[in-house]
Amino acid sequence: MMAKYRMLLAMLAIGCASSGALAEAGNANPGELYRVSIGRAGGTPLVAVNGGPGFDHRYMIAAPIWTGMAERRRIVFYDQRATGRSPDAAAKDLTVQRMVEDLEALRRSLNAEKIDLVGHSWGGILSMAYAVRYPDRVSHLILVGSGDAKPAANEYLFDKLYPEIVATIPPDPSPAGQMGCVETDAYDRMSYYDQRNNVAVAGEAPKFSQETCTAVMLDAIKLDLYPALAKLKVPTLVINGRFDANVAPSVAYRISKAIPGARLEYFERSGHSPFVEEPEKFALVVERFLAD
Repeated sequence: MMAKYRMLLAMLAIGCASSGALAEAGNANPGELYRVSIGRAGGTPLVAVNGGPGFDHRYMIAAPIWTGMAERRRIVFYDQRATGRSPDAAAKDLTVQRMVEDLEALRRSLNAEKIDLVGHSWGGILSMAYAVRYPDRVSHLILVGSGDAKPAANEYLFDKLYPEIVATIPPDPSPAGQMGCVETDAYDRMSYYDQRNNVAVAGEAPKFSQETCTAVMLDAIKLDLYPALAKLKVPTLVINGRFDANVAPSVAYRISKAIPGARLEYFERSGHSPFVEEPEKFALVVERFLAD
């Protein structure tokens, strides 16, 4: 989820999937990011970088698609700093660079020479920032509904696709409002191609920190990763829902053209979360890409 217009808590109900049959471990060591691993040990782990900023990992791990994929690989979910069960941090330490270094520390803690990355929404921005900082540590990069590599230039379609809903949202001049860090159910209703996919299941909702979101976005809004992406030599797959109002398809196209050799795949019956709305196609496309 990209900060400006948020896809949101009702997206999926989150019972903590770490209690499922494929769960290996969740850690909560002092000073470390909280993480949950599911699936088979060995090989290159797939690290899932969830959206937000400010959300914990649970909305992402709750999607059923990961259970099947975990039969073939280890998948690691984690809470970014100052979210969920990970340690809190001062506002001055809530920066993109600090979060990049957190992800590198996570890689080292997994004893993995390289990792595959799948970043969703804001998590796509963070994954790109990590890949340009540590290209030799990334085996495959998968960007799903990723925010723009220059966040200030992100394009939204809410007012184009859902003008009647946008008209009901009052303006918010606060820093949180300007950075898109205020929760509202209205954006959840605009996040799907098919509202029948917006089903809340029993379980604890993901936690959201408005303070974390605001601080991180105030730093992220200064980013422009495009010059570095032009030099990136990491196999990259860019996925976007054709009807993603949170991140316009034009953003995915722009990112795919910036990264040498990147593949672009539009999901024709998806909004912001193709892994929820078209899970079978998502698994097929991602598995083929990771097999290369």
